[in-house]
Amino acid sequence: MPLARTAWSDLLAEISAARDLAVIRRILIQGWRYKWMIALTIASTAAMGGLMGTLLWQIVTKIPELIKQGGSIGSIEALGAKVLLMAPIAAICGYCSWWSGQWVANRCMMDLRDQMVAHLTRLDLAFHGELSRGDLLTRLTADLENMLGLQQVLYGRLLQRPLEGLGWVAALLFFDWRMGLGVLAVLAVATAAIAPVLRRTRDRSHKARQTLARNFSALEQVTAGIRVIKAMGSSEREIAHYAGNNRALFDDNMRVARARAQSDALTQGAIFALVGAGIVTGAVLYSYGGIEPMKLIMFLGVLARLITVMREVQRGWGDAQERLPAVERVYAVLDRPSRITDRNGAIPCPPPRKAITIEGVRFRYAPDSDDVLRGLDLEIPVGKTVALVGESGSGKSTLLDLIPRFHDVTGGRIAIDGVDIRDYQVESLVHNVAIVQQDSFLFNDTVYANIAYGRPGASREQVEEAARRAHVHDAILGLEGGLGYETPVGDRGGRLSGGQRQRVAIARALLRDAPILLLDEPTSALDADSERHVQEALQELMRGRTTIVVAHRLATIQHADLIYVLAGKDDPRRGTVLEQGSHLGLVGSDGEYARLVRLQQLAT
Repeated sequence: MPLARTAWSDLLAEISAARDLAVIRRILIQGWRYKWMIALTIASTAAMGGLMGTLLWQIVTKIPELIKQGGSIGSIEALGAKVLLMAPIAAICGYCSWWSGQWVANRCMMDLRDQMVAHLTRLDLAFHGELSRGDLLTRLTADLENMLGLQQVLYGRLLQRPLEGLGWVAALLFFDWRMGLGVLAVLAVATAAIAPVLRRTRDRSHKARQTLARNFSALEQVTAGIRVIKAMGSSEREIAHYAGNNRALFDDNMRVARARAQSDALTQGAIFALVGAGIVTGAVLYSYGGIEPMKLIMFLGVLARLITVMREVQRGWGDAQERLPAVERVYAVLDRPSRITDRNGAIPCPPPRKAITIEGVRFRYAPDSDDVLRGLDLEIPVGKTVALVGESGSGKSTLLDLIPRFHDVTGGRIAIDGVDIRDYQVESLVHNVAIVQQDSFLFNDTVYANIAYGRPGASREQVEEAARRAHVHDAILGLEGGLGYETPVGDRGGRLSGGQRQRVAIARALLRDAPILLLDEPTSALDADSERHVQEALQELMRGRTTIVVAHRLATIQHADLIYVLAGKDDPRRGTVLEQGSHLGLVGSDGEYARLVRLQQLAT
C-alpha cells in the first residue's frame, strides 16, 4: 500500500510539473512575438556575466603576474584604467538586461488584458451566468496581477539567472574540474530536496486562489446587497460569514508561506553546504599543492556569485510556483470558447419584412436541467406589437434572450422572414435589435455618453432629439449641478431616479434605431408618475417597430396587437402557448388571461 501511494504521488507530481511547463511554454510563445527584445535581454545578461568574469580574471591573474614580474605602479594603474573603462559598458548591460525583460513582461500583459476584455465581451451569456461576479472579478484583478508578476519573474530572473548560473558553473569547471564537480554534486542534492517543496507551494497556492475568489465573492455580495443587509438587520450575520471566509484565506495563505519558508530554509542550508564544501575541497587541494592560492581565491569569488544567482533562481521559481495557479485561472477564461458563433457561410441579417417566427422552440439552460420552453410556436408580424404574459417561470424573458442569440435554442428554430437566425452573422443580427429591460444598465459616465452609446458617432443634435422623443430632455437640463447632458450618472446610473434612468435607456434605444424592439418589463419597478412618463417615451419608441413586450402589469399591454399567454413553470404545459388574441378577446374568452386580469384587479 505505501508503494502504491508513492507511485500515485509520483504520477501526480509528474502531471503537475508537465502542467507547469505547459503554462510557462505558453507564456514564452506569447512573448516570442517580441523575440528581438528577448534576444536583447539574453545578450545583455550574457555580456554582463562576461564582463564580471573578465573583471575577476583580471584581478586574480594579472595583478599577481605584474607583481611577480616587478611591474610598476603605473602598470597596475593602467590595468585599473581598463577596468574603469568597463564600468559604463557594465552599466549599460545591466540597464538593458533588466529594462528589456520588464518591457517584454509588461507588453505581453498589455496584449493579454486587451485579449481578455475582447474575449469576455464575445463570450455567450451562459458563461457569465455560470461564473460568479466575484470569481470573475478576482480573475480580472488579482489573478491578472499575479500573471504580471509571473511574466516579470520569468523574463527578469528565470530567463536570465539560470543562463548566468550555467556560465559560472562552466567557469568553476574550467578553473578546477575537481572543485567544479564537488559544487555540482551539492547543487544536484539541493535541487532534489527543494523541488518537492516548490511543488507543495504550487498546490497550496492553487487552493489559496480558490479561497481568495470565494472571499472576493463574499465581499462583493456585501457591497452589492448592503441595502438588503441593512433592511434585514443582518449585519452581524454577514460579518461572521465574511470573517469565516477571511480566516480560511489566512489559513491557506499561511500554508503557502510555510512551504515558501521550507524552500528558503533548504536554500540557506544549501548555500552553507556549498561554501563549506568549496572551502574544504580547496583546503585539501591547496595542502597537497593541487591548486594555486590565487586560483583558490578566484574559485571562491565565482562561488560567491553562483550562490547569489542560485538564491535568485530559487526565489524566482518559488514566486512562479505561487503564481502559476492564478495564471491557470486566467487561461481557463481565455480557453473557454463562445457557444454563440457564426456558422460557415453566415450572411448579414437584413431588417425583417414579414415576420419573426418561433417554430417548435425548446430551450434549457444546462444539459441536466428541465426545459424552460417546450415546443413553443408563435409568430410576430413585422410592425406589430406582441405581448408575452404568463406566470413567473413561463419563459417570457428567456424567449427575449433567444431572439438576438444571447443563447441558442436547444430544439426548433427562430426565423426572420423564414431564415434561421443561426444562418445570420451574429453581429448583424444584434444590430437589428434594441432592448429596454426592467432595470436598464447605465455606464458610469455622463448622460450624453450613455445616450450616444446607442449609436457611436451620432451628432449632438441627434442625441438631444432622441432625448426629446424619450421625454427626458427637460429632466436632463434640470438635473442637480446644472451640467445637463454632461452630468455624471454614477455607478449603474445611481444618481438618476428610476424613471429618469429608464427614459435615458429608451433614448439610447431610439438613437440606435433598430427595427426590432424587445421590452422586458420596462415599467414594473416604477411608481405611477414615473411609469406615466416612461409609457409616453415607450409609445414613441415603439412607433413603426416590431415590438415584443414582456409585462406583468397587464394594463400596460391592453393596446398590443397580439397577446400570447404562456404556461407557468408549475403547469405541465410549461413553455408553450395557452392562449392568443387581443386584450378584449382574451378577457371575453374567460381563460387564463382573464384569470390573470382578475387577480391583478383584486390586488389593486
